[in-house]
Amino acid sequence: MKRSYLIIGVVVLALLAFLPLIIGQYLLNNAVLIVMFVGITVAWNIAAFGGALSLGHAAFFGLGSYTMAILLLDFGVNPWIGMLAGMVVAAGGGLLLSIPLLRLRGPFFTLASIAFAEVIRLVAVYARDFTGGSEGLTIPYAPGWLNMSFSDREPYYYIVLGLTAIAVLVSVWIYYSRVGYQLRASGSDDEATRALGVNTAVLKVVALVISAALTGAFGAFAAQYFFIVDPETNFSLNLYSIQPALNGIIGGAGTVLGPILGAVLMTPIGEYMRGAFAGQQGLNFMIYGVVLVGVVMLMPGGLVSGIEKLRARFRRKRGAGRRTDTTAALNESRTEDRL
Repeated sequence: MKRSYLIIGVVVLALLAFLPLIIGQYLLNNAVLIVMFVGITVAWNIAAFGGALSLGHAAFFGLGSYTMAILLLDFGVNPWIGMLAGMVVAAGGGLLLSIPLLRLRGPFFTLASIAFAEVIRLVAVYARDFTGGSEGLTIPYAPGWLNMSFSDREPYYYIVLGLTAIAVLVSVWIYYSRVGYQLRASGSDDEATRALGVNTAVLKVVALVISAALTGAFGAFAAQYFFIVDPETNFSLNLYSIQPALNGIIGGAGTVLGPILGAVLMTPIGEYMRGAFAGQQGLNFMIYGVVLVGVVMLMPGGLVSGIEKLRARFRRKRGAGRRTDTTAALNESRTEDRL
C-alpha cells in the first residue's frame, strides 16, 4: 500500500508540475488556492488521526502569517527564514492549545479550539504596535526568489506545491508509522489504547504540534502571496478552520486520501459559492451544511469510504462472475464426460 501511494504520488506530482505550462494566470491562481487548501486540509487531518476535531487551526495559520510578516517588516528577516520561524511559533501555539485542552473529549475540545483561535485573533487586533491592529500589515513588493516575491504566479504555484507535497509525505509517514497506528487506535477507543500502555496524551500533543507547524508554513506562504496580513482574513474561522474541517470530513477524516479528495472537490466549489452568493451572507455555508449532512448520511466515512464500498461491491460481482463461469465450465465438463 505504501509503495502504491508513492508511485501514484510521484505520477500526480509530475503531472501537476506541468500544469502552469497549459493554463493561464487566472486558472493558475485557482490552482494555487486549491493546492494550498489541499495542504492545509492534510495538515489539519494529522490531528484528526487521533480523533481530535479541531476548529482552531485558523490560529496556527495566522500565527505563521504574522510571524513571517513582523520579522520581515521590523527586523528585515528573509521570508524563507520567516516561514521557518512561523512554523516554530505555530507549533508553540499548538503546544499551548494541546496541553490543557486535549483532556477534553468530543465537542468540548472542538468548542475550546474555536475559543482559542478567537482569543489569538483578538490579541492580533489589539496589539497594534506589532500587528498593525485591524488594518493589518502590508508586505512590500520586492521581486525575486530570495524575497519569495514574484510578478507571475508560476513560482508561487511551485512553492505551494512543494509545501503540500511535504505535508502529504509527513501525513503518509505518520499514518503508517507506529505513532500513526497508536493514534488511530486512540481515536477509535482511547481508554482501551491507554489500557495497553500507550501514552495517548503525548501522542495527541505531538500530532497537534506537527499539524500546527505545517499550517503555519501555509500561513507564511499566504502572507507573501496576498501581500497583506490582517486579523479578519488570516485568523478567519470560515476559511482556515471550518473549510479544512469540512474538506477533511467530506473526503474522509483520519485517512490519507480523504483530505486530498475533499479539498480538491470542495475548494473550487467554495470559491465559486463565495463569489456567487457574495451579497447573501451565510448562504454558501448553508449549502455546505446540506452537502455535509448528505455525505455523512450516505457515506459516514466520507468519499473514501464510498469509493471503498464501490470497489468491494465490484470485487464481489467480479468474484461471483468468476465462480459462475467456473461452475458452468465444470457442469459442461461433467456433461461431456457422461456423454
